Amino acid sequence: MGVVYRATQLDLRRPVAIKVIAADRARDPGLRTRFSLEARLAAAIDHPNLVPVHAAGEEDGRLYLVMRYVAGTDLHRQLKRDGRLAPARAARVISQVASGLDAAHTAGLVHRDVKPANVLLSGDHVYLGDFGLSRLQSASERITESGAWIGTVDYMSPEHLRGEQTDARSDVYALGCVLFAALTGEAPFRRDTVPQTMTAHLHQPPPRPSDFAPVPPEFDRVVERAMAKHPEDRYPSAGDLGRAALAAAAGEPVTEVERTVATGAAAPAAITTAMPTEVLRSSEPEPERVQTEWQPPEHAPALKRKGGRAPRRGVLGLLAVAAISASVAAVMLIEQSGGTAGASTQLSGGEVRDAADAFADAIGSEDAAALSRVLARDVKRIFPEDSQRGRADVLATYRRQFKGNEITGYDLSDLDVSGGRAGRAEGRYELRRGGRDATGGSIVLGVKRERGRPKVALIAAQPGA
Repeated sequence: MGVVYRATQLDLRRPVAIKVIAADRARDPGLRTRFSLEARLAAAIDHPNLVPVHAAGEEDGRLYLVMRYVAGTDLHRQLKRDGRLAPARAARVISQVASGLDAAHTAGLVHRDVKPANVLLSGDHVYLGDFGLSRLQSASERITESGAWIGTVDYMSPEHLRGEQTDARSDVYALGCVLFAALTGEAPFRRDTVPQTMTAHLHQPPPRPSDFAPVPPEFDRVVERAMAKHPEDRYPSAGDLGRAALAAAAGEPVTEVERTVATGAAAPAAITTAMPTEVLRSSEPEPERVQTEWQPPEHAPALKRKGGRAPRRGVLGLLAVAAISASVAAVMLIEQSGGTAGASTQLSGGEVRDAADAFADAIGSEDAAALSRVLARDVKRIFPEDSQRGRADVLATYRRQFKGNEITGYDLSDLDVSGGRAGRAEGRYELRRGGRDATGGSIVLGVKRERGRPKVALIAAQPGA
């Protein structure tokens, strides 16, 4: 979407890189506004692994950025010329890029175009470039065979390819792809056509670097987690991925605490933009997460419940809540113990299904006592009109709802269930009440282990969705 020139800044007599936006794109008023905002944000970040932005402006209707000129090459050219990097070198490159990404995410910026061509190598020092420009592509613009994103799809996250909202974890996915390329010399899902590449990113499991090159098998787990299909299953920050890569190269375990550093637009959104403003303001930051032996999530078969208990009174319509991003499960479900979590915190897919089943049974029978037993102490319930936090407040809300109309059935269907430290069940719900049409929509139940038992820690749904 632009051309890069090497130039000399006359007043300081220093070499600079000037990137000029293509004229046809520069005429877009929306892009011009985004360009000005992104350029100011990028220029405000001072980090040794990010290419500094010196100036931005417009000349004869053309938008431009003035950046530091980095003598050397980029990772794309390096791999094309010399082939894959040694594992230790690849880990050091990824670690430096990750450090720069953490700084950008802390400032609220998502890069959205992390790829080898944007990884600049100047001796042993690494820069990540193209901030202020790479995010100007509108989310509504499609990727086509002739589009400006050709080549970039090799490093795009599934949610980015679907045109969904992206956050820092999308950059983590892309950095995982870059790690694979650095270790093997090829992008992870290189296919003959762009649609085939996109399909692979969306549906095929991450490839293992050790299947393509003689690299330590510890890198397989690092790439697998970084390139997880669901954002909540990835490393919570780019820095965590960088440290894991260094540990894999050294054959050592990672001992540092995992954490999310992203803020603003880069932070995992607990609630979609459809949520009321007052609910958005009440969102809590993600707690620090302790590094443990990571296991890929279990994707259990769909769970389907048919029928309900004997007719009881109540209205579950208020259960319907605004749709939330997949990150909520990861944000809400990690129970901190003050130290490294043990394997007992892991949930199987069956335990998550059992918790979802118990929740549905309690709602269907309007059994507040049974509902209390399945809810976590810090359970959060989010819905369009309001939200509650804590078992007492959530139970009080349900008790009020149970005082109205008879429930003749409550079904959960088409559930996608996954285990791990933060279990998740996402699918459809249907509520039937005597004398009324059935209502339903999409639902997400987050599950964690509390006092040795699986408990529902998150309840959210979107009616009619």
